[in-house]
Amino acid sequence: MKQREEDLILRAARLYYEAHYSQDQVASKLNTSRSNVSRMLSDAKRLGFVEIKVIAPTYKHDSLSSQLSELLKIQDVQVIANASNDLTLNTIGRAAANALLKNLRDNQTIAISWGRGVEATVVNTHSEILSGIKVAQIMGSLSSINTSVSAEEVGRTLARNLNAQFIPFLSPIVVRNSKVRDSLLEEESIAKSIQSARGAHVALVGIGSAGSSSSEMVFKEFKVSKTERENLAKAYAGDIAARFYKLDGSPLSAKMDNRVIGLSLEEIKNIPRVIGIASGSEKVYGVVGAARAGILDTLIVDLACANSVIKYLQPTAVASA
Repeated sequence: MKQREEDLILRAARLYYEAHYSQDQVASKLNTSRSNVSRMLSDAKRLGFVEIKVIAPTYKHDSLSSQLSELLKIQDVQVIANASNDLTLNTIGRAAANALLKNLRDNQTIAISWGRGVEATVVNTHSEILSGIKVAQIMGSLSSINTSVSAEEVGRTLARNLNAQFIPFLSPIVVRNSKVRDSLLEEESIAKSIQSARGAHVALVGIGSAGSSSSEMVFKEFKVSKTERENLAKAYAGDIAARFYKLDGSPLSAKMDNRVIGLSLEEIKNIPRVIGIASGSEKVYGVVGAARAGILDTLIVDLACANSVIKYLQPTAVASA
């Protein structure tokens, strides 16, 4: 197919799907017949110029959202009820994508961590109208953990979906000791990546928790001794961007923190708008600790997580689904 034909098909598709012209109006605009327009619209789908998706509605559980907002002292809490025939993570991802785009403006920077919840958000985030957006990573990319949801992978996907500039953070997440960390922080490219994340307007973070398999994998990266591990396990509640914290929200271990390449919990907290995502009843301690640390401005969770948090904070209350 010639370039001129492809350009005409693309123009017809934009008029019909984006400008909401009728097929007759498109035909008049392009000086062709209605049957030709119909053929071009079919060709547009066949050639991949147009993708049509059926998206189930997202349902927010208002009463549980208000209850959690009061208990956790987080202004914007969204408890998302799973849509029928849809995966829980995908439903939460669509809600988080809406929250991310709601107040996003041109020329702003988004800082992201990693995880399944962040991945689900990113694949549901699309915009053709924003310009000058940048996507930065909260922490490094390189890890021995075998995962497809690294900060670099989800960052590149988000940048692509928003036609944004991606700022790579090519550094290990956890290093051997504080001397190695200090040395890496002197590298110009790493220093610039961290500075970009610090200056972000909004952060999108996954919330890990004691009892969560993904958090356990991150914890193992530190390779602490058996005795240290046993002692830390007694106080460990959750983690955000490889930063571990206690149930009261305070950092779990300065020794561990001194080996992480990325923003501290306090630096993440200082980003103007932080959106946290958690799914599953096992995330209860991570959510409570993050709330007590005052990190989150928006929290998006599923019913299982919401009910577990309410049961933990109000053991005599009956949480309804």
